[in-house]
Amino acid sequence: MAVKTATKRSGAGKGEGEKLNVGWQPGEHSLHRLLLEAVLKDNPIPFAYRINYVANFYVGPLVAMMEKSFRLTRSEWIVLFCLTRQPRLNAQQISIVTGRPKTSIASAVKLLQKKGLIIRRTDIADSRRRVLHLTESGQRTYASIIKSFIEREKAMMDALEPAERRELARLFGKIISAADTWATPY
Repeated sequence: MAVKTATKRSGAGKGEGEKLNVGWQPGEHSLHRLLLEAVLKDNPIPFAYRINYVANFYVGPLVAMMEKSFRLTRSEWIVLFCLTRQPRLNAQQISIVTGRPKTSIASAVKLLQKKGLIIRRTDIADSRRRVLHLTESGQRTYASIIKSFIEREKAMMDALEPAERRELARLFGKIISAADTWATPY
């Protein structure tokens, strides 16, 4: 418990004034918790807000690290991640499977091509289609970054028991499966 004091000036330029007790002030961690509880209480969007809260605190520090260490934006990372999980996608498909704006994915693709992390080739299954592939440099960059995402997710999920993690994954899977009823591309 911390008691906050303030100094009351008795006159301009006359030095120290009298100390006033302005009451108890919570420590930084306690203050954060109190503010968060106030925002969450009777929240009209209780699930969406919580999902965004978790996502922001999960990805924010990782994006800052990528920008500083690898000069990659969040959208560029999303393209690398998707192409690692599913090669031969185009920018529109990446936009669809991530819910990210087409313009930000298209810009990321251009930047990644300039950096030599991806290339665009004619699809071997359909010569009318152009698809994206990771270069060896793109694969190495991905491998260097994904470790931090895995470690951060583990730290975040340590708050849950294994059965709770499986249930959370099941529930998110259910919401994602119903995306065609609520998700609107933008």
